[in-house]
Amino acid sequence: MTQVRTLGRLALVTAGVLGIATACGSTSTTPPTSGSGSSSGKIGGSVTVWAEWTAQEQADFLAALAPFTAATGITVNYQGKGNNMDTALTAAVSGGSPPDVALVPDPGTLDSLAKANSIKDLTSTLSGLTSNFGAAWNTLASYNGKQYGVWFKGANKNTIWYNPALFTAAGISSPPTTWEQLLTDAAQLKAAGTTPFSLCTDVGWPVADMWQNVYLKTAGAADYNKLATHALKWTDPTVTTAFTTLGQLFSQPSYLLGGLTGSLSNAYPACVDKVFPKPPAQPKAAMVFEGDFMVSEITGNSANYTPGTTGAGGAACTANPAQKPCYDFFPFPAPAADSANNSAIQGAGDVAMQLNLTPQSTALIKYLAGPEGGTIWAHLGGFASPNNQVKQTAYPDAVTQADAQALVNASSFVFSLDDLQGSWEPHMWADLLQFLQNPSSSNVTTIESTMDSQATTALGH
Repeated sequence: MTQVRTLGRLALVTAGVLGIATACGSTSTTPPTSGSGSSSGKIGGSVTVWAEWTAQEQADFLAALAPFTAATGITVNYQGKGNNMDTALTAAVSGGSPPDVALVPDPGTLDSLAKANSIKDLTSTLSGLTSNFGAAWNTLASYNGKQYGVWFKGANKNTIWYNPALFTAAGISSPPTTWEQLLTDAAQLKAAGTTPFSLCTDVGWPVADMWQNVYLKTAGAADYNKLATHALKWTDPTVTTAFTTLGQLFSQPSYLLGGLTGSLSNAYPACVDKVFPKPPAQPKAAMVFEGDFMVSEITGNSANYTPGTTGAGGAACTANPAQKPCYDFFPFPAPAADSANNSAIQGAGDVAMQLNLTPQSTALIKYLAGPEGGTIWAHLGGFASPNNQVKQTAYPDAVTQADAQALVNASSFVFSLDDLQGSWEPHMWADLLQFLQNPSSSNVTTIESTMDSQATTALGH
């Protein structure tokens, strides 16, 4: 799936960017050194760039590139392709007219283009700049041992977002740290008169994200990566364990806003609005699962929302969004018996690739590998960088700092499994929605068999 992206929290015209970059510790208008990830000297000319970002995200990305243009004199000609990014890029490559640089939301596209020699080997171009990223991120940007990409934007999907005021009202003093405690807290919320979860379903990708988190936390990263390539069958016992574990939640329809029927029609981002509504509406559920990109939906609903467990001015959080509402997250918890998997994180991101070798595109790739652009976008919000040189102080609050830190420091980072499945991905989503409708063990057996057959057909093994 082309991952749903967020809108940045602040509109910013390019003219105001350099002051923000300086305030965040980023580079000034003087040409940065190559060691920081930016090319030095006035190169001039232009570079064409494609990514999926439109609207506010497009404005924020261009703001992040302002120091690059100022330092190099290179004009960036950007096109935001939205959810059509992969299709548009494939057509452009086939037609012989690709952009100079493209950022795509999955490593599968990078692998395909590298295999076809349609993108440039960046191993020598990046050199020491790869140290700005953890081993997991560099591996995801490599093909056959060579570096072909730079992960500019990341997404942490190890996040369950909750309304602190509703937790407090139910007598829950701290968020759960195990799967068992999550279910206990859900029961306590329900007893207090609050529906525990607003479940995002959409066309199935949020349910896939949730199932994948459960699989990662119960089976671990090694088996997760095997399942992603179909080196493990979908009928494997580890798959059954994940279905059984998630079924402990899905088999309690009263824990889901609207029950099973209501959940099946709960599209993103409307599911977020049920927990963090726009005034004068009141919250209808206490928790919602999805990646960190949903923060922009929360803050976009009202400027009243304060990150953390204390409202504006140090006041207690209120459920009423017209007063002093708060938002926070806790990491997706593993069952107690699988606590060793708690540090593993499922996520997504956008990787930059060079399709045309020019001085301008090489300079941009180096810039994207450095911290300058990420620092600016981090300050604007709605963004997390996998780059370990983007300082935590660049993020606007403690919640986004914790989120980004988890992304950078993940001991095991795995990419969204559904995004790696190729043509059968939509069928996978549909299969998981079938599970939500009927989480019984007999239905799980049927679904697993179906999924394994679909994977075999699509992946060829």
